[in-house]
Amino acid sequence: MYRDYLNTGRNPDEIYAPERVLPRGETPFRDEYEEYIRAYPGRGTLKVQISVARGAFPLKNVLVDVSQIYNGVRYSLYNDVTDISGIVDNMVLPARSIESTLNFESAQIGEAEYLVTIFHPDFKEMKDCAIVIHDKTETILPVSLVPLTGEREDG
Repeated sequence: MYRDYLNTGRNPDEIYAPERVLPRGETPFRDEYEEYIRAYPGRGTLKVQISVARGAFPLKNVLVDVSQIYNGVRYSLYNDVTDISGIVDNMVLPARSIESTLNFESAQIGEAEYLVTIFHPDFKEMKDCAIVIHDKTETILPVSLVPLTGEREDG
């Protein structure tokens, strides 16, 4: 499926559209969302930079998926394809507020942790890289992919 996208010149949203397109501002958490937002009222951003050859060359058309496990259920929050600079950015994610780290009761709440999965058919897949998002901070995740060796199954 991914390889078909690379060869057709189609928009990545046509291939990787979520099962149900969410209107702007709606969340896949539904009922759990209010509970989650009360616990994590802050906002931080995530930027993922994909490259090859130990960071020498950016890699475009890499699928980046950001998920979270909340109450035992995995939610995919973002999935996008890198641009010509090898970057997916401006992913705004809930985080602990700065104020909550100063209060003893709310300090017991864990940090907002997300799982990043990166896929390209010509490189080894990176699954569930854990990353913590902090309030009012941009977190940058640099990733250097390793090429697959040998022949692929599809030739």
